[in-house]
Amino acid sequence: MDTAIWLYIALGLIVLGLIIAGIGALLLVKGMKEPMNEIKDSTKSLKERMDKLNLESTSLQHHANELKEDMNKKSEKISYTVDAAKGIKNSVIDLNATVHAMTKNISSRVDRDKRNIAEVEQMSTMAITAIDLVKDRKNF
Repeated sequence: MDTAIWLYIALGLIVLGLIIAGIGALLLVKGMKEPMNEIKDSTKSLKERMDKLNLESTSLQHHANELKEDMNKKSEKISYTVDAAKGIKNSVIDLNATVHAMTKNISSRVDRDKRNIAEVEQMSTMAITAIDLVKDRKNF
């Protein structure tokens, strides 16, 4: 019987160990409930923050695209303005060349006109002299 008693004692210790293990597991699960709720709340808060970050990121990307489009439009306008300025420069150069040619032409015509004026003055002097001669003959 000694072995039977030892077997009952061993069986009792095993049952007692299982009961203690069950109570420990129950206390562990019960003790993990609050930290798990805190983790759940933290996860929920983190998810909300991530959603806000994603929304803000999308908004920033939208604004960046608008700025890029605005920069492209302004760059095109500046290109048109620069091209127009180049065209104005070429027009001014052409106008300057035309004015120079016209001034040269007028200058050469004035020189020719001076010669013609001198010839006209000489002819008118001769005509006046001839008229004076005719008047002098009539007076004789």
